[in-house]
Amino acid sequence: MSLSMQEERTKVEREGSDLALKVDYHCHISMMEYADIANPTLVSVTSEEFIADLDEAGIDLAVVLSDMRTTPEQVSAFIKQAPDRFIGFGYVNPLKRGADEEVLRQRHELSLFGLKLYPTTDGYMADDPKAYRVYEAAVSIGMPVMLHHAGMPDPRDLMKHADPALIDAVACSFPKLKIVLAHLGYPRVEETLYIARKHRNVWCDISWPYGDVNHPSYLYLLWRDLLTALNLGVLNKMVFGTDYPGVRQKPYKDMLMSVNRYSTHQDLRIPEERLSAILDENVKPLLPSVTSH
Repeated sequence: MSLSMQEERTKVEREGSDLALKVDYHCHISMMEYADIANPTLVSVTSEEFIADLDEAGIDLAVVLSDMRTTPEQVSAFIKQAPDRFIGFGYVNPLKRGADEEVLRQRHELSLFGLKLYPTTDGYMADDPKAYRVYEAAVSIGMPVMLHHAGMPDPRDLMKHADPALIDAVACSFPKLKIVLAHLGYPRVEETLYIARKHRNVWCDISWPYGDVNHPSYLYLLWRDLLTALNLGVLNKMVFGTDYPGVRQKPYKDMLMSVNRYSTHQDLRIPEERLSAILDENVKPLLPSVTSH
C-alpha cells in the first residue's frame, strides 16, 4: 500500500472524529531491554499483541521505528497489517554510501513516513556533512527525523555523539526539518529542553529516559523534567512515547498523568490538561496531515 493510499484509508476511518488522536510516538517491534544492565533481554511483539496493548491504554496510533535489528522492510510489512493504527519510520546510517537516496526509497517504495537515526550506535556526529545529506533528503519530502538522543548502556556507544550542541547546529541549518529528540536527551535533559526552546522545529519524546522504570524514583524524575519543560515554555513540545515493548503504554500513560504526586506545593503542580496534551495535541505537527484535526 502506498503512503497516499494508507493516508486515505486513515482519513476515511477517522473522518468525522473531533477528538485529537492519542499517539505513542516511540515504539519497536523488537528491542533490547536494559532495565537490568547486566542481563539485557530481547523483547518482541506481534501486531495482535501490539494492538491489544494500544487498545488497553486508549492509544489510537503508534509510530513503529526501524533500526539495525528491525529493517525498514520489516517495519513496512508490519504497519500494513493495521495501517489505521501504525505509522512507520525508516532507518539509515548516514556514513554509508547512498544513504540520502535510501531515505527517498523508504518513503516512496516502503511507505514509511519518518526516519529514525542512531548517531550514538552508528558512531557519528549529528552535524556530520554526510548526515546533512540525509537531512536534505528528508526535508525534500517533508519527512520528520527522530534521533536517538540519549546515552546507551553499551560502552561502545559514545556520549559525545549525543551532545545537544550538535542538534543546535542541525536545527539552525535545517529550519524546515522536523526534529524529534528521543528519551528527553537523558542525561543532558536541561540542555536538550533548551534546544527545543531555541528552535521551533525541535520536539522531544518522553520515552524511557531513565533506568528502572518500576522504581518510584522514575516518577519523580519524570515530574522534575516535565516541570523544567513547563518553566522553559516547551511543555507543548513534549510528545508521548514509551519505547514499547520495553515499556507498555497503559502503565506509562498512567505514570504520566500521576506525576504531580511528587509536587510539594500547588505552584509546582503541572496542569493536568497540559499533561494530557502530551498524548495528543502536542504531536499533531508530527503526524501525516490526514491524521491531524
